[in-house]
Amino acid sequence: MVAATAPTLLVLLLVAAPPTAWGAPRLHGSPGRILLDGQPTEVRWTDGDSFKVESGPLKGFGTRLFGYNTLEAFGPVHRIAGLGPVALEQLATSSAALLAATTWSCRTEGKRDGYGRALISCPDAAAALVLAGHAMVYAVEARPDPALLALQRQAQAAGRGMWAGGVPPEIITSLHSAGEKDLKGKPPYDRLCDTRTGLTRLRQHRSSYRTCQEVCVGEGPLGSCMVYVPFERRYRDRPGCLLRPAAGAP
Repeated sequence: MVAATAPTLLVLLLVAAPPTAWGAPRLHGSPGRILLDGQPTEVRWTDGDSFKVESGPLKGFGTRLFGYNTLEAFGPVHRIAGLGPVALEQLATSSAALLAATTWSCRTEGKRDGYGRALISCPDAAAALVLAGHAMVYAVEARPDPALLALQRQAQAAGRGMWAGGVPPEIITSLHSAGEKDLKGKPPYDRLCDTRTGLTRLRQHRSSYRTCQEVCVGEGPLGSCMVYVPFERRYRDRPGCLLRPAAGAP
């Protein structure tokens, strides 16, 4: 594998890649290698915007890639305009393996996100994913990258990836129910991302969401929805809305 210099090559793979079979076994992450601050580093991609470091000074750290966001890959939880949960989960789960096939040049940002993960910048990977419609520009307490926004407008105009069903004004990217331990007494909130500017905002509420409850902003072609699943049940004791049908089931 060689360092990527042309994100367009990955775009072709992302657009042409067949969707993951709905009854296929779920693998936890895809092993790969990146150049992290110039040093070859073994990683395991867990989705399209995060990986676990498996060698070097940051070994054992979880990471969050800076400047963009991909859809959740733990189950069929998203709905964007006319595109449903199954198609969007398949899109989300395909990103990790395709990223793992290339050695991207990345750098540490010297910061942590709200979950304690190291923030990492991988500009070429970000550009490839956004242009293919596998990711959206996503800014939290930072200015969105104008170059990424231009690529996102191209993907939206072409109806690629997550934009195949339309482009709603906002997309729900995370849900937090009243009473969650991680809130530490703060009001519950949903995070929304503006699909034109990449800026995010918090929508505070007082609701106690039920497991598998769908929460929306907007309606129809202007709507975006996400299914609420508590973090502790996303990978263990998984609720029915995350379970895949058995092979051959209708």
